[in-house]
Amino acid sequence: MTFLYALRYFQVVAVVPRLFLVGFVVTVGAAVVRLTSDPSMAVEALTPVLMFQLFAASSGFRVGARRGYYDLLLTSGVPRWQVAVAHCLASVLPGFVAWICVLLLEVAASHGSSFRSAAMGSTLTVIGLSLLAWTAAIAVSRATAAVGWLLIMTVSPIARLASPVQWLGLSSAHPGWITALAIVAVAMPVTLASACIARMSIPLDGSQ
Repeated sequence: MTFLYALRYFQVVAVVPRLFLVGFVVTVGAAVVRLTSDPSMAVEALTPVLMFQLFAASSGFRVGARRGYYDLLLTSGVPRWQVAVAHCLASVLPGFVAWICVLLLEVAASHGSSFRSAAMGSTLTVIGLSLLAWTAAIAVSRATAAVGWLLIMTVSPIARLASPVQWLGLSSAHPGWITALAIVAVAMPVTLASACIARMSIPLDGSQ
C-alpha cells in the first residue's frame, strides 16, 4: 500500500497547478467544437493538449522537494523509487485524461470511422513525450523546462527536426518494431530518473 499512499499524497499536494487543469478543460472544450464541425481535425484538436502536457508533466521533483512540500512523504518510509513513480504518474495523468477525452470525442463525432488520436504516432507521442518531459525536468523548475520546450516548438530550425507535433496522427508499416524501440527509448531515461531521485540529496532551501 506504500505506493498507493504516495500516489494519494501527490493528489493532495498537487504537482500539476490548478491553472493547468483549467487549461486542459479548455482544450477539451475547444476539441468538442472543432471535432463536432469536422471529425477529421483530430490532430489539430490534440495539438494544444500535447502542448499543455509538456508543461504540466515538467513538474520538477527536486524543486518541490527542496521547498519541503514532500517532507512528510519522504520521511514516511515509502521507498524513494515508489515516490518517483507516483510523482511521475501524478504529473502526467491530467494530460492522459485530456487525450482520452479527445479520442472519445473523435470516435463519437466520426461515428467510429476516425481514430487519428489513437494512431501510433499520436499514442507514442503523447505517452513518450509526457514521460520524457517529466524525466528531463526532475532537477529543474517548471519555468526552466517551459523555456526549453518553447525553444523546441518555436525556433524554426529546431522545430523542423524535433517538434513532437509533426508526429501526431502518423501510422507506421512496422508498428511492432517502432513500439519496441519507443518503449526502450522512454523506459531507460525514466528508470534512470527514478534511480536518480532514489539517490538524490535534497537539502531544504532554507538551510542553504
